[in-house]
Amino acid sequence: MTQSPDLEEAEADFDPDNPQPIEQPDPFSLVTDRLNLGATYLGGFVSILAFVVIGSLLLVAVILRFAFNSSLGFAVEIPAFAFPWLIAGGVVAAMGRGGHLAVDYFANKLADRNRRYLDIFVWAVSTLTLGFLVYISTLMIRPYMGQSSPILGLPMMISYGAYIYMAVSLTLQSAARFYAAFRGPVPHPKGIVNV
Repeated sequence: MTQSPDLEEAEADFDPDNPQPIEQPDPFSLVTDRLNLGATYLGGFVSILAFVVIGSLLLVAVILRFAFNSSLGFAVEIPAFAFPWLIAGGVVAAMGRGGHLAVDYFANKLADRNRRYLDIFVWAVSTLTLGFLVYISTLMIRPYMGQSSPILGLPMMISYGAYIYMAVSLTLQSAARFYAAFRGPVPHPKGIVNV
């Protein structure tokens, strides 16, 4: 017969005679983390939706062309509108997940302190540059408002809106990353491991 371990010998998780303060997270970092997570999910949803629309309409167009020797004009035009949204959503989702095309070999060789300074500089420059792209994109709204597609007569602003969405999302995500780098690692009281 096996003996059960004594419960009295187990170490208590909480000592009522010596309560420890509960660490409160930085409220602004909660906002920036949720902003990044929300942008990632929204970008992924936009990409998947655009992919499904493009794939479905092109499949219908191919079936109509080869099976019935006919075509649907909008089956070519709508994918052309959805493709920029596919790209924009993918870029926003990749930014949220930390995907990039940069080579970070040298940045990873820096000491933690110097890497933090590099991160602050890079995210500040990225935020300013992307903010400038948002401003430039607003200058192009007026010309796009007057244009429409030849078959369905849809405003070309629908397609251009993908660029504006991407520029605004990336600017907000870069600003959140700048704040996280500027804030630095969150200090933890002794005995609490930073996970």
